[in-house]
Amino acid sequence: MSNYLIFLVKSSFIFIAFYLAYVSLFRKHTFFQLNRLILILFIPVSIILSSIDVFSPLEITSINIPKFIEIDQMMSENFSENQVLKEKFNYSFIITLLYFLGVLISLFSLIKSVQQLVKLKKESQLKKSGKYTLIYANISEVFSCFNWIFIPKSKGENIDNLIIEHEKKHVDFKHTLDLLLTELYIILFWFNPFVYYFRKSLKSVHEFQVDKEVLLTNKINISDYLKVLRKEINSKTNIKLYSYFKQPIIKKRLEMISKNKTNSFKKIKYLILIPIISICLLSFNQDDFNNNLPVTITVNNAIPSIFPIQNKTVSDITSHFGKLRKLGKKSEAKIHQGIDIRAAIGTPIVATADGIISYASYKGNWGNLIVVTHADGYETWYAHLNSFKFKKGKSVKKGEVIGFTGDTGLSKGPHLHYEVKHNNKNVNPLDYLK
Repeated sequence: MSNYLIFLVKSSFIFIAFYLAYVSLFRKHTFFQLNRLILILFIPVSIILSSIDVFSPLEITSINIPKFIEIDQMMSENFSENQVLKEKFNYSFIITLLYFLGVLISLFSLIKSVQQLVKLKKESQLKKSGKYTLIYANISEVFSCFNWIFIPKSKGENIDNLIIEHEKKHVDFKHTLDLLLTELYIILFWFNPFVYYFRKSLKSVHEFQVDKEVLLTNKINISDYLKVLRKEINSKTNIKLYSYFKQPIIKKRLEMISKNKTNSFKKIKYLILIPIISICLLSFNQDDFNNNLPVTITVNNAIPSIFPIQNKTVSDITSHFGKLRKLGKKSEAKIHQGIDIRAAIGTPIVATADGIISYASYKGNWGNLIVVTHADGYETWYAHLNSFKFKKGKSVKKGEVIGFTGDTGLSKGPHLHYEVKHNNKNVNPLDYLK
């Protein structure tokens, strides 16, 4: 789950960078269709960029995970159940819980708006007009959703035809799909305050695009059209999701309608989004670039010779190498191939020798597993981690933090299962400690 939270943060920062570029450079241009396309693309692009790596990790060596996954021994008796519960309580869980609570609230809000809209349609009088459905309802203003055009019942047939034409253009441009995509994005990224400004900007662009089209197709005087818009300024919104006639947007529309057409040459400014994309990729994957730089391994640093957990000692070992263990009444006794070290969730784990991370992922009963390949045929294995600091292919130095202890996989409490292998044979890690 921590990887997902990291993805959300990275994607949010990329999204903010794009949106700030739009506000600073493109917002006042009259390239309405282009602005609409750019804004919509911010959503998938920010998600994709935060999910990929520019520099693929080097394939240093293949790791053969044995088919038989050894089950770690239960924590020692003096490590009480209360201690285990206390260790499991961590900030990552709280943040995750709060995040999904926000997701549920946002999803409920969207569902409620849709239900309100469907209920309003059922209780109203319908009239077909070509591909459009005119719905006369108990509302105070005109708005559209897909091919539905909601009209105040009190105004009836007296509604200004330009307002109806305006909503028909929203239907033709399929603006509701833009809004639906935005609302789904907001459900996942509700914690990012910029997504709400983004929604306002997208709605404004929709209005600018429709105003321009209505003026062109109906060939009416701008001043006459402005009079029609001013009548809507004092309208109140019944259904927030699909309504466009809001006072702040109206004022912007009045300004944009009166604005001179932007010089087409200024479209070249949009190319600045390319270096912004490159910067985002490099910024969030700089570590991957550094990871692939060769590491100088000396003879002394190639042998796993330090304790794998910061501020822990051999007194924290709860299960030693070579101990015969039988985890169940019917299970066969197995030799413990490593050592188990108790530690609170989130305690830093360090590389015990210079090397390269050749495996860093979730693996069955091992939970989150890191394997570091060293020189002279040495390997070190670190299991049940809470999270990783680096990805596969990262060059690490002795004593460098590579991850954090956890309670993942088949584990009876927060701890690290640590193994040392030499020429593919398990050896006692304590024999190498200085």
